Amino acid sequence: MAKKVWQQRFAQPLNPQVHRLNRSIDIDWRLYPYDVQVSTVWAQALEQCGLLSAAESTAIREGLETVGREWDQGQFKVAEEDEDIHMAIERRLGELIGDPAKKLHTGRSRNDQVATDLRLYVRDHAGQLGQSIGQVMAILIDMAEEQAKQPFPGYTHLQQAQVLSLGQWLLAHVWSLKSDQAFLAQVAGAAGVCPLGSAALGGSTAPVDRTWIARSLGFDRPSENSVEAVSSRDFVMDLLYGLSRLGIHLSRMAEDFILTSSQEFGYVTLDDSVATGSSLLAHKKNPDVFELLRGKSGRLLGDLTGFMTTVKGLPTGYNKDLQEDKTPLFDAVDNTEILLAALKVTLEGVTFHPEAVDRQVSPYLKAERIVAYLTDKGVAFRDAYGIAGGLVKEAESRGVALEELPLEALQAASPHLDEGLLTVLAEGWSVPAEGIQGGSNQASVKGQIEALRGWLGEQ
Repeated sequence: MAKKVWQQRFAQPLNPQVHRLNRSIDIDWRLYPYDVQVSTVWAQALEQCGLLSAAESTAIREGLETVGREWDQGQFKVAEEDEDIHMAIERRLGELIGDPAKKLHTGRSRNDQVATDLRLYVRDHAGQLGQSIGQVMAILIDMAEEQAKQPFPGYTHLQQAQVLSLGQWLLAHVWSLKSDQAFLAQVAGAAGVCPLGSAALGGSTAPVDRTWIARSLGFDRPSENSVEAVSSRDFVMDLLYGLSRLGIHLSRMAEDFILTSSQEFGYVTLDDSVATGSSLLAHKKNPDVFELLRGKSGRLLGDLTGFMTTVKGLPTGYNKDLQEDKTPLFDAVDNTEILLAALKVTLEGVTFHPEAVDRQVSPYLKAERIVAYLTDKGVAFRDAYGIAGGLVKEAESRGVALEELPLEALQAASPHLDEGLLTVLAEGWSVPAEGIQGGSNQASVKGQIEALRGWLGEQ
């Protein structure tokens, strides 16, 4: 094995088992486009301050372009001595252009180099995942518009509670996703601080223009404190938290669709192209996509908690423990990308069954109408609530719906209950055209749809 670039002060070569532990290129190779970008800008900065000649800077930049193409085309050959993507690229650059490659690392450290690469990765992927969330939101918004007038039983404690608009129920998931998308935008913004020029931890010895470097790489500004710049992985935790929270919201949505697509509910059918079968039971049609959404949310939480545990006790400054930032980060990003793509095509194949909803709605939900009828007549809410509850109990004991109770039973409960209530109870389920802001009425659903489409249009 070739000697490491840092081994000149060591009397013995690195033990192969330690090399195996220390090596991270099997994971961090994915940072190669960012490392090429960062090194290209660094070479230009060194040229600006006179530490590279124009010819040397040009040779480095052209060599880095070649290295990037080799990675893009799958032609880059990783050497056994390559510890990480940074050393692999520097080694290959030396093979391509010779001595000028030895000057590229002037005034910088792998500490600020990897922190910069990783911030660029986080910014890019937070933005890409935000766009994918927006695609899922758009599908749900279209579904909500189609189902704005469809009554749907809303649940608390997994018991039917109130009749909603199905559109309102769908939009509840959209609003959760909107908050996730907005948070990822904040993550990208928080990662917009450039560590390059912080060196190992005390700042570069090269008099580079850090503001120019930051802007050239698309950052908002250079970091203010070199020690914090190489120590911090808050931006990694931010993205992991954002994806964990998204996973929780996707898990809740998945649970809703798993339940409502079961035979016991029958509200939803999934397209055959997104369902799976059983190896034993020929009749089965399983909602595996939604089950995996629910299951992988735990993996996303694990990525977050695992990395937070890694960094919680580190002293200030770079520590090798931070090499463990990439495995949970890449895992969380990869799984979220897969989940959102699968969710998109699954939602596109969802069919709702209003007739099943109508069959399943509990007749006792009309107790709410009794309460409203009484309070409109001046009866105190708590008294009205008690009267309605007593009538539900009476109807259950007789085995009938509330609208099937005789008038004398209603009037025995309250003299305010008359033939008018029978008319109200006999009305079918419908979504009111107007109602309270944010509620489950058609005007509210329409307003929410307009607001959410406006938000997506601004992203």
